[in-house]
Amino acid sequence: MDVARSSLFKSFLRLTLDGPTMLSPIPAFSRLVVTGNDRAKYLHNFCTNQVRELPAGSACEAFFCDVKARVIAHGYVLAFEDCHEIWMLAGNEAGILQHLNRYIITEDVTIHSATASTCAMFAVGPATTEALLRVTENPDSVVYQPLTCARLQFRAEDNASAAVSALSIVWADTPLLWLALPTDGPDILAHIPTHVDVDAAQRSFEELRIRERFPLVGQDLTTENMAPEAERNKSAISYVKGCYLGQEPIARLDAMGHVNRALRCVESSVPSDQLLQATVLASDDVVAGVVTSAVPVQEGAIGLAMIRASAIHVPLHSVIEGQVVTITISRPRNA
Repeated sequence: MDVARSSLFKSFLRLTLDGPTMLSPIPAFSRLVVTGNDRAKYLHNFCTNQVRELPAGSACEAFFCDVKARVIAHGYVLAFEDCHEIWMLAGNEAGILQHLNRYIITEDVTIHSATASTCAMFAVGPATTEALLRVTENPDSVVYQPLTCARLQFRAEDNASAAVSALSIVWADTPLLWLALPTDGPDILAHIPTHVDVDAAQRSFEELRIRERFPLVGQDLTTENMAPEAERNKSAISYVKGCYLGQEPIARLDAMGHVNRALRCVESSVPSDQLLQATVLASDDVVAGVVTSAVPVQEGAIGLAMIRASAIHVPLHSVIEGQVVTITISRPRNA
């Protein structure tokens, strides 16, 4: 990792831990560690994004698919000097482990789960934003520097130390820092002065996830969905990387220019518990989709739903407790 990136992350971690911030557990976090000399090439061949040329200290978002481009897993791939890591939310960890391990024949690759030994936290707040912003040549403009990762050494007052892995991302124009803390060794969280309403923090995390349209595999996406249906093509799918498992169906969909259904952020004035699992209907009362995630917001609730492509640009509604309520769709940014 270059000096500038290392310095940024040391500053980033210091500001996050010392400054006013919201720090809370990441729900349903999974962490896989991939080692061996062939790990970058191997992961490159089994996911939708560029991993082989990913420099240490960088990360990318990717889908892991079967030969038919059906989604098995989704998350971030982090490149470190001595290993790669896969960080995911929810999904079938045992399934993706089995999937990736079944193809190892002569490659120097080892993949194992580190979820049980990891305490995953996220940080968001003014200090996080300040640390993730880098001033450009124009003093009046700043740019985010997301998808940077680092492994930093934390030393407690009793001189005990532990390695902390960190990943910077931006969801819905909001910088976040994900931290992977060891469950053994010094209690790092005891040294972090933060007073957080965990329920409020979890709602904030879920709101950002939904506005970003970052899907939970097994909830918002299933093995019946093809990766392009998530419409995270710009951030998670490379169309120039060459062959990988599931590449041909994805290329065919790209050539067609559209998918038959797409993941969208939907909004309604009803409470989130009513929006969740609500059936979304088009103007002709034909089913357009079902809401699979929902969270309360000031105006009512927002959620995620896999919507038929033919219904995305028509008026939508739902019938909830006998009342017809309007459903609106927000425009995606990373399709």
